[in-house]
Amino acid sequence: MMRLLAGSHTTLLIVCRRKVIITRRLFAMQGEERVSSVDKQRLRQASPGIRATLAANVRQLREEEGLSQEELATRAGLHRTYVGSVERAERNVTLSTLEAFASVFGVDVSFLLQERSTDV
Repeated sequence: MMRLLAGSHTTLLIVCRRKVIITRRLFAMQGEERVSSVDKQRLRQASPGIRATLAANVRQLREEEGLSQEELATRAGLHRTYVGSVERAERNVTLSTLEAFASVFGVDVSFLLQERSTDV
C-alpha cells in the first residue's frame, strides 16, 4: 500500500502483484462537513408518508380493478411478494416501478403519489 500526498486530499493506491487495482481519493477532514453513511441512507429513503400514500393508492386501485396482488404483479412485470411489500409501505420503489403501476392502472405517476380523501 502506498499513499501520495497532494494538496488538500490524499490519494490511496492499493497495489497487488505490481498492478494498481484500487484508487480512492480521500479528502482531508479539515473544514469539510462530512455526512455519515447513516445520514446518507436516510437521505435516500422516501418519507414514511409518501410510502404510505403510495401503498394506499396501489391497494385501492388494485381492489377497484378486481385484481389480486399476483395478477397486478404479472401485469406490471414484478414479483408478487414485491407488490405486497409495496402495499405494506415497506419498499422504497424506483421510478420505473411507479411507471409500471401507473401503466397497469391507466393513471399518471403523480396520481399514485397524491393523498386522497378516504371520505368517499
